[in-house]
Amino acid sequence: MDKQDDDRHDDDIPSAAPPTLARPRRRRLSTVAGVTGLAAILGSGAYLITLRFVDGNDRRAQDVTAVGTVAPQNPAAPEPTTSSAGADRPSAETTGGSAAVRAEPSFEEPADRVRKARDAAAKEGVKITRPLPLKEANPAGEAALAAAKEVTTGSAKEGGATRVITVRGDLTGQRELGWVAGGIEKHGEVSCSQRFKLYNEQEPKTRPSLLVCWRTSEKRSVIVVDTKIGGRPPVGKSLGIIEREWRKLG
Repeated sequence: MDKQDDDRHDDDIPSAAPPTLARPRRRRLSTVAGVTGLAAILGSGAYLITLRFVDGNDRRAQDVTAVGTVAPQNPAAPEPTTSSAGADRPSAETTGGSAAVRAEPSFEEPADRVRKARDAAAKEGVKITRPLPLKEANPAGEAALAAAKEVTTGSAKEGGATRVITVRGDLTGQRELGWVAGGIEKHGEVSCSQRFKLYNEQEPKTRPSLLVCWRTSEKRSVIVVDTKIGGRPPVGKSLGIIEREWRKLG
């Protein structure tokens, strides 16, 4: 094969892309995956902070730590092991006692880092939504929640749906009752509300197309969640369901 054939053969082989071109994409994907994980672990407030850092106007791909602060772009070199450190570090005898002692790195308290991250986010105009406080332990309620039965009828295609939750136990404060934030109307032994505060909301909101009615006691509980797209769910329907299911629970 002559030199011309060699040159033509080389032209047919696609040149590999420089390895540096693939690094930003891999780095970005790993950062986005980390932010997605933070959304689940730290809640919406921390997610908004990290999203602003990762997907800001400059489109920089930065790693985000678990407390919402931005990690340095160039990670520090790994510390040497005990055996290697002892072999590489000169002794005081060989250096005449002049070997410099490296200062231990100082670490901020997590609370300080969280505060600084929130201050930085506030300066950027990011609104921080704090999660609702954790509820006190309620073993009886948790046991009732685990044993509860649920039946849903209807669908969005049908213009609405009704969910019925029943259990021989106390569901006070559990399930959809945890959404209720005032606006409670009494109908005999049954309570109903259309005012709710979801986990990612600062203020309660009235939702005309959503109705939650319930009756609970230590021995039995019935909850009805009724939705009607573009309208108001009838209260009488939920009252009738609760009366029927309450009798079934004995």
